[in-house]
Amino acid sequence: MIKLTEAISIQKLTAKDQPELIELMREIYTPSYKHIWSDSGEWYLEQMYNPETFQKDLDDPKSHYYFVLYDSWKIGILKYSYPESPELVDFPNSLKLHRIYIGKEYQGKGIAAKLMKMIESKARERSLTYIWLEVMDTQLQAQRFYRKMGFEWLFTYHLDYKKLLPKYRGIQILRKSLK
Repeated sequence: MIKLTEAISIQKLTAKDQPELIELMREIYTPSYKHIWSDSGEWYLEQMYNPETFQKDLDDPKSHYYFVLYDSWKIGILKYSYPESPELVDFPNSLKLHRIYIGKEYQGKGIAAKLMKMIESKARERSLTYIWLEVMDTQLQAQRFYRKMGFEWLFTYHLDYKKLLPKYRGIQILRKSLK
């Protein structure tokens, strides 16, 4: 367990956490994103959090995967990896923020900002050049948050996930320079 503040901490995920992880994501992800999927997001949850995919993430030495806790309650997840560059363009020596999901009732409490500061600190400790992430072009609140944290839009591409409704396929790549 890594304490970020008196109330906020992160706990590294292990293989035995997969059932709890997918249930937590059903509680967090589904209410916020079910409208973008033809099946309320179940296909996506199964793709991202099934035991095989989860184990592959855990086995990747570049990957760092955590539960986010607030007052000892599991309220979200955090996943990042380094070094990692997007497929569409080369960002050498970069950290990718894969996932930061916080339950709705805990949003607005500065938790995501604390997590972002920790990630940036990790990247700087390793002398990385950039932090980058992908955000849906329809997720305006998330975009505002990332811009506030110093990220800049680079380009938009389209996801080809089956069951993702066409108007939600736009994904923006945002990047923050650490130099």
